[in-house]
Amino acid sequence: MQVIDDFLPSYLFKELQSLMMGDEFPWYYNDNIVYDDNGLYQLTHMIFNIREGGICSTCYSWFDIVQQKLGVGHLDRIKSNLNPKTVFHRKGGYHFDNTPSDPYQHTKTAVLYINTNNGWTHIKKGGKVKSVENRIVIFDSDLYHTGVTCTDEVRRVIVNFNYD
Repeated sequence: MQVIDDFLPSYLFKELQSLMMGDEFPWYYNDNIVYDDNGLYQLTHMIFNIREGGICSTCYSWFDIVQQKLGVGHLDRIKSNLNPKTVFHRKGGYHFDNTPSDPYQHTKTAVLYINTNNGWTHIKKGGKVKSVENRIVIFDSDLYHTGVTCTDEVRRVIVNFNYD
């Protein structure tokens, strides 16, 4: 597991943050986070998904610099998540982003934090990574992890990358 603060140059990150936190960014309602009937919902925006033919969003080019810095050879998915504030911290559900039977198997997951809040990502065998803007955590896709909601801001926004 690797945590990198100030991952993007400040001016590029601020532009990306402004776009994603703005009132014109398209978010889509999901009835659950990881598992059905867990009592939680989230808003998502699929940016790229190899299983859906590749580019899914006009926002795709915003993430070119992230892919370059990560050294992405094969991209599987880019997905942004918006989790609304909760009264108590709530885990979205432990999961891993890679399954051995997946024909689009990737080896790395990276989570880019768009805003600072008191939510976090918990990676089993890795620990807790706080949500700090312009921080990225990179870990093996077969590690169980979960996002945890925030209680101090209106929303927690991240972008998830799955790649080789």
